[in-house]
Amino acid sequence: MGGQGNSPATSVERWEQKLIGDYRDYRWRRLMEPLCEKMERWRGGELPYAEMDETLEEIYREVCELRNLFSQREDRVVLLIQWLDREWFEEWVREHKPPPGARLVEPVK
Repeated sequence: MGGQGNSPATSVERWEQKLIGDYRDYRWRRLMEPLCEKMERWRGGELPYAEMDETLEEIYREVCELRNLFSQREDRVVLLIQWLDREWFEEWVREHKPPPGARLVEPVK
């Protein structure tokens, strides 16, 4: 078992898990940081209830979308990230070179 930790399959799995984890963090931060700012403005009396209600409805829809994405099998999530958010993926992959055997989606030309 000693050499299995560095097998190609293991390096692909680690790369995919890093991709999914980083994308999950990116999407949740993109969702929650503006919400936190609006909550502070609401708390300070700068935003009316109606605007917060609308914001929470938008957040709910986006949370449903995120749950749908991240409830897929990991191999599908890897491909969906590349397909649905190509710009983010291309930036991410510059710093995280895919190992041999990684599933990659060709860019649409």
